[in-house]
Amino acid sequence: MTPSNTKKSSTRNYSYTCVNCNTSYTGRREQADKSKRFCKDSCRKAKSRGADKAGKRQSRIEEQFTRFCKSSFGQWIIRECIKANTVCIMMGHTTASLFELERFHNRYYKCYGFNPDERKSVYHRCHIQARKGVDGSVGALHPLNLFIGLSLLNQQAGNKFISADAGLSIPAHKLLKKWQVGVGDTIKQVAKKVRGLLGEALTGYLAESRSLKLDKLHTLAQRIYNRQQKGTSEQELEERYTLTQLEQLPLEQLELMDAYQRGKDSYTKFKSDKHTRAALCVYADELERMATASPSQRHRDNCTFMLDLVRVLGIYIAQGECPVDGGHRSFLPQKGVKWQPLTYLNWQQPWGKPNKQLVDADHRLLIESITVHCYHALSGADIPRGLLRARLLKRLDVATVSPTVHIPDEQRFKKLGTWPDYIAALYADAEQVWQPQVALDLCTTEQVEAARTGLLDCLHAAIERGRRDYLAQPRFKRMYRGRYYDRWGFKGYPAHLEFPPAAEPLPLAA
Repeated sequence: MTPSNTKKSSTRNYSYTCVNCNTSYTGRREQADKSKRFCKDSCRKAKSRGADKAGKRQSRIEEQFTRFCKSSFGQWIIRECIKANTVCIMMGHTTASLFELERFHNRYYKCYGFNPDERKSVYHRCHIQARKGVDGSVGALHPLNLFIGLSLLNQQAGNKFISADAGLSIPAHKLLKKWQVGVGDTIKQVAKKVRGLLGEALTGYLAESRSLKLDKLHTLAQRIYNRQQKGTSEQELEERYTLTQLEQLPLEQLELMDAYQRGKDSYTKFKSDKHTRAALCVYADELERMATASPSQRHRDNCTFMLDLVRVLGIYIAQGECPVDGGHRSFLPQKGVKWQPLTYLNWQQPWGKPNKQLVDADHRLLIESITVHCYHALSGADIPRGLLRARLLKRLDVATVSPTVHIPDEQRFKKLGTWPDYIAALYADAEQVWQPQVALDLCTTEQVEAARTGLLDCLHAAIERGRRDYLAQPRFKRMYRGRYYDRWGFKGYPAHLEFPPAAEPLPLAA
């Protein structure tokens, strides 16, 4: 046997599996580290790119978690955990439910009910299952266990047990000691416990979130720090601060520092230029949400019933308000139509001249009773359906089922684009009025069907009026060489005054 043959026979091949594509291959070099086994260079490069991408994703998630802890949404969750003495109130969340909880949090602030001088809010984020239950359980911080309600009723309810089937709660045996929030726990420690409990649900939320906004304190701290670093202040502060130091200062001091940097001697407290939302509008949104999402059939039915009452009452109130600035205008859209669908029945003095004081007091009784029972329905309590329905029907009746259609507005028509879209918008607005009336037997399905058919006829009549008004404009009138022309320069009607193509009325919504 020759030496060359001896060397060739001593060569050994090793069997490996590629860590990138899981393909089996053989190699002459022994590779003990499994993470470095690649069948070809392209797999090695692909794995390297994947590691870089994973590292960047992890880095972004860490940045998002830091921002989450400083955001108003994250701060609210941490405060609720501290009040409940446990982070277990976040049990059961998924990535989707965390986004829904954030939307609920943002809707609450859009109610504009906070008074900064009195430090009180018209509305509270109310629990269905109380934050601290009577049997040692805790109410979940979950959209299915929260609703926006008037603060007075929420304070009166306290931690009373109301319903067993509505809302979500965490039983006492699931409140593990490792998730407890101690008296001395810092915000960072509580936030880490929340992260440990939620795990992948929070990671997915942080990876997908694009709208985490810092709260007012951290926003001011960042603004002051940026001016200090860039030298863009009108007046420099007496000493330089790190961002961490600024974030530890009270809000009032940061507001003064911000004003000083801008060259002001004092600061003005922020006051929203938005009006506080009407209670019936807030309750309508919450009732509609719970009527669809609540896990309890009884709860959904109660919310559906109250939603119809609220919509009918909101329509009646909107009739007496300015159609543009009224707080209840969402109940009675008046775009392209004029409508006074309901009338008040003066049941106390049916034949005499109505007494304004009696009528006003009766209005208040009707509004207050339905508003109070909106809270009860949302909180999971049973409601006296027969009493409330009779109380409403005793006072309100249908004046007309059909709206009067205005001459089509050119700008609105351009925005919607086509006649089918314009007609669909008319039907959609009218549907908001018809459906609750049918649900409460104020009118019949047959009456509504007739009104739907008549809506197209009314639209054609409005277009006829619009065409006459369009031709009556002085620009189309001209005397020329002793002859009078009433269509001088007329080249046809604009698109919003052309008759729509023949169309059947849309079917009655379920």
